[in-house]
Amino acid sequence: MMEKNLRKDAEERRQVILEKAAALFAEYGVEHVSMRQIAREAGVGQGTLYRSYNNKGELCWDLIGESCIQNYDRIQSFLGDHTSSPIKDRLETVLLYHLESLETHSPVLAAIQANNGGDEQQNVPFYSEHYESIHSVIVQLLNEVAKNTENPALDAVFTADGIMALLRPDVYIFQRQHRGYSPDEIKDKLFQVFIEPLFHR
Repeated sequence: MMEKNLRKDAEERRQVILEKAAALFAEYGVEHVSMRQIAREAGVGQGTLYRSYNNKGELCWDLIGESCIQNYDRIQSFLGDHTSSPIKDRLETVLLYHLESLETHSPVLAAIQANNGGDEQQNVPFYSEHYESIHSVIVQLLNEVAKNTENPALDAVFTADGIMALLRPDVYIFQRQHRGYSPDEIKDKLFQVFIEPLFHR
């Protein structure tokens, strides 16, 4: 029982740290927030914070991981509540939710990318797992499209690969910062290229 309480306390402390860090990042920018500030806002000692995270980069990845979990849960909840909705609506909503998640944590991703050349994300296990989870959802929906539209030429896995390639964080950040596209423009172009042609044959 004591061990269970200790785990619960640790998880509650983690959630407070992530919540306070996210608020500080949003207000001041990731690069301008120190671990000392995060510890102070979270009401924990610096030693306690550093026992959980060796550096700010690790904390950022945990924050993104939490966002990924919430995004996947949101997608699954939507799909469970809308099993009879038109397939096009379900597919577009799944992609919209994922784009919203990318936009939410893109400042943190951009800061990590600036400090690590953008390569670190490939070595984070949860990120690969999240990618595969969203990819699997899209494949299932595309298979349903192929069946309902009698489109045997549709390769669901290949199409999902193409969609997810454009939804990589580094690509999304590039489109936002260097191409100057707004979130709505990215969404509209993604739908025009990958979704609309599936329903207008």
